[in-house]
Amino acid sequence: MPSYESSRLAAIVMRTGKLFLQYGGDVSSVADTMKQICNTQPWVRNPECIVTPTSLLFSFKAGDQIITRICEVPQSGNNLQVIEAIHLFSEKAGDQTMEQMERSLDRIAAIQPWPRWVRVLASGFCSLGFGLFFGDPMDIPVIFFLGLGAGWILTARAHRIFLLLAASFFITAVPSLLHRWGLPINTEICCVANVPLMVPGMLIFNAIRDTINDKYQAGLQRTAEACLIGVAIAAGTGIAMWMLHV
Repeated sequence: MPSYESSRLAAIVMRTGKLFLQYGGDVSSVADTMKQICNTQPWVRNPECIVTPTSLLFSFKAGDQIITRICEVPQSGNNLQVIEAIHLFSEKAGDQTMEQMERSLDRIAAIQPWPRWVRVLASGFCSLGFGLFFGDPMDIPVIFFLGLGAGWILTARAHRIFLLLAASFFITAVPSLLHRWGLPINTEICCVANVPLMVPGMLIFNAIRDTINDKYQAGLQRTAEACLIGVAIAAGTGIAMWMLHV
């Protein structure tokens, strides 16, 4: 097998795994998908993958060669559109040439997240929904406004922990100030209705799934990250309450 073809396949497999892991995939699914792509070529033998939440290592045999690749994967958040596209790509990869797979990966990599204004507006309506479930109709406008503000903060370009601190401070401080200035709202419900925006649901799901699949290192790492996010939310809320003597 020419080294060009084996190197080309290695690049496709690495790119697939990196995109999948970078946008929210759990390590078991990433490893299975990479092996599935390797097995689309009849000359590939013994594909092996080691996946952590921040790195990829895989190898396979091609003739008398052992092809090995490793890379670091920066975390950039969750994108369900990319994950769905990779699932569809892996299902159809066996019927594609390597050139077609490269074009498919180009299209997946070009998928853009929703515009910021859409995500901010969605945050407001999500908070509105929780407000209708939890609170008094009089609180709904304030809850919607808080959801917009929290969404605007959470979609900014900064470290995730600092954004969570700022957002949790905002959703606690603003209703407390409005209540202090005479607006008849329930500050606890206004705050609680916006907390779900910051809960790391997909992260917790992946931590549980990795642990169930005996990937204890990845499960522990994701669990620690989820706990850190919880601490950041609690810290932002606590700082606001301490400053305003709530």
